[in-house]
Amino acid sequence: MRRLMKAVILREPGRLELTQVPVPEPKPGELLIKVGACGICGSDVRYYMGENPWALHTLGVDEPMPGNVILGHEVAGEVVEAGSPDDSGRVGERVGIIAFNTCGTCYYCRRGLHNLCENTLHIGHDGRWRGVKYVPGGYAEYMPVWSDKAHRIPDSISFIEATQLDGLAVAVHAVNRAAVRPGDSALVVGAGAIGLMILQVARTYGATKVVAVDVRGKPLEVASELGADGVINAAEEDVVKKAREVTGGLGFDAVFDTVGSAESLTKGLKCLARGGRYVLLAVTKEKVEIEITALAGERVLTTSANNLFPEYTTAVELMASGRVRAKPFITHVFKLDEVHEAFRVALNKEEYDAIKVVLVP
Repeated sequence: MRRLMKAVILREPGRLELTQVPVPEPKPGELLIKVGACGICGSDVRYYMGENPWALHTLGVDEPMPGNVILGHEVAGEVVEAGSPDDSGRVGERVGIIAFNTCGTCYYCRRGLHNLCENTLHIGHDGRWRGVKYVPGGYAEYMPVWSDKAHRIPDSISFIEATQLDGLAVAVHAVNRAAVRPGDSALVVGAGAIGLMILQVARTYGATKVVAVDVRGKPLEVASELGADGVINAAEEDVVKKAREVTGGLGFDAVFDTVGSAESLTKGLKCLARGGRYVLLAVTKEKVEIEITALAGERVLTTSANNLFPEYTTAVELMASGRVRAKPFITHVFKLDEVHEAFRVALNKEEYDAIKVVLVP
């Protein structure tokens, strides 16, 4: 019989339970990871509140969340057991986790768009691959993961920092979607963890004017620390007017919307330059009315979902090189036993001056 481990289970919306469950046994092709740290993602908060952001964002459909799940996909840890003899040499390896797997055979996978796989299985989230509804996530002491989705990380990246590699890969994909080039300007709407990493990636890709927008002072302070050329407090300033001012009336070549509200979209489009690319990273069921003329002048409105697997490698390289830093926005770290307090902070970021909350066993 397998020994027991601590795990946090979402029994139903709004009810997390810290309990003990058997340590998973890795199947052939899987590794068992001793969790070093796991971030609380905005999507985890939405699952906690009863939504299913994975299905909305990746598939564009509204599906119920399966019950009794171990959430958590922003994971890093150490390989302690291999399900296949061929992987036994990986025991002891420090890894970050690529959070989803794909079928490899659907229309999208065959076109190289595995981030849009219609049979995606996402760690700690919903999924529909090979009859499996979900894979347990990282809100536990141990978790299984597909061996090819456990990416080696250098000792220079701590487990706490490495939790942000998943989000950094998302940021890399978003910047690639915007086709940011040297000399471009970029506006980042929402200075949460993803927005703050987009800011840094855009700078690395050659953007020469990067401005962050948020309604709170703390994220904007961190944005400045991480290299933003300017910040706009949307609670105090006219975002559109300010955006036009700092670009000489042109607008930004790329706008990244990590908020996904009707207000952020309608205002954000007014900040977009002709020929610019508007990348929407957050998808909700909220209805939005926009004038078609907002897209005139060859402006492009698109979304960005997950990431392509090679972009995770790019994320590791960017963090290892110091070009992207995560420490400044990881504001709170809690033990797994303190998960209720951790979610209280994640749900009330303004009250606690929080940006990113991370759990450690």
